Amino acid sequence: MRPVLMVAGDLDELLELRAFIDLVGASDAKALIPENLLNDGRLSTLGLSRVYSIEALDEAPAEALSTTVAELVRRDGPGIVVAPSKKIFREVFARAAQNLSAPCVTDCVGISLVDDRLVVDRPFLGGGYIERLAVRRLPVLLTVQMQGRRPSARKEEGFEAVRLGRLSVEEGTLRRVSVERSARGGSELGKARVVVSVGRGFKRREDLKLAEELAQLLEAELACSRPIASDLGWMPEEKHVGLSGKWISPQLYIALGISGQVQHMVGVRNSRVIVAVNNDASAPIHKEADYSIPLDLYKFVPALIQVLRERRSRAG
Repeated sequence: MRPVLMVAGDLDELLELRAFIDLVGASDAKALIPENLLNDGRLSTLGLSRVYSIEALDEAPAEALSTTVAELVRRDGPGIVVAPSKKIFREVFARAAQNLSAPCVTDCVGISLVDDRLVVDRPFLGGGYIERLAVRRLPVLLTVQMQGRRPSARKEEGFEAVRLGRLSVEEGTLRRVSVERSARGGSELGKARVVVSVGRGFKRREDLKLAEELAQLLEAELACSRPIASDLGWMPEEKHVGLSGKWISPQLYIALGISGQVQHMVGVRNSRVIVAVNNDASAPIHKEADYSIPLDLYKFVPALIQVLRERRSRAG
């Protein structure tokens, strides 16, 4: 098999990408990562032959980063190029694929070799189905849904480190005016064991305080459906779970006022336990939930908060 190039913004993403390409027995793997990860000892356990690094990769403009990816593909000749299925990498890979006249498949959840031909799986028809696509030409650029995969243990090996420096924000036809880091609170959704998620059942933005207090009592991360983030702007996009947002797999997922359309459920189906609170008994989420509570969230959530407070006070 031809070499594989992995593009990642942090070590967790790189670990998952390594596990993903292991599914097709990829042995010669290279990586493109932020320069601040070069000294992480875990890199030597991923079977990497070469590691390219970019200073402040997360601040690199998509146009310049896509050019770098295309140049590395031409230089090293990888058959597969993979990155997490995030907005930035979807844009970078689309641009690089156009540059290379190469195929690009987004939101992949599986990969295999069938009769020596590469086959990838991805959600289809709003996530209700999984389609299998045979890749007829290499190289192919794939963005991969992060699902908590981890690679098998390997012995430590050295690798060649190649520093590419900082990509200029002035490159290309777009000029970056400014960069501001968004406020992030708590752990990342993908790593949370408990998630409390809010939907259109909440009538006002200030009512989200109910969900925030519940999440605090449960030591949970707060998330939302697409309309809350994209349409109403009540929560940041990074909190949106679903087909076009983040895919998560917590031990417990509590959906408050969420209808449960397939586009949302595809992002949370890997949750171990799903609890749905929605006073519409015909809402689709009740068919998907392990525990269905067809009650008004404005009555149920305050009652649950009161019970949790009392238990905490007795325990304290």
